[in-house]
Amino acid sequence: MPGSTLTNGERLSVGESLFSPDGSVELKIQDDGKFAIYWDGECRFQNTPEQRDDINSVVMQDDGNLVLYTHDNEPAWASDTGGEGDDSCVLEVQDDGNVVLYKRTAIWASNTSK
Repeated sequence: MPGSTLTNGERLSVGESLFSPDGSVELKIQDDGKFAIYWDGECRFQNTPEQRDDINSVVMQDDGNLVLYTHDNEPAWASDTGGEGDDSCVLEVQDDGNVVLYKRTAIWASNTSK
């Protein structure tokens, strides 16, 4: 089964999917260009009602923005989270049906390491 995460620089092309760890939730880049989330086979979210035949892939960018790109490398949709990421930004498909962008950085440390 494909993984459940998309990390910086990784992409999903049209027709590819990510699945939650238990397999009940699917994040799919559909042939009609929509970014969709399915729970137990039922569509629960689409980024747009419009169909497009020019979509190439969705990319988890290094800046924390999730962007759907056309074949001409033009952005068609974005999570608008740019500037929020770093090297540890990750998109995760969860068993509870949620797809979440996480910024996994330390925000506090005791500074007691050797």
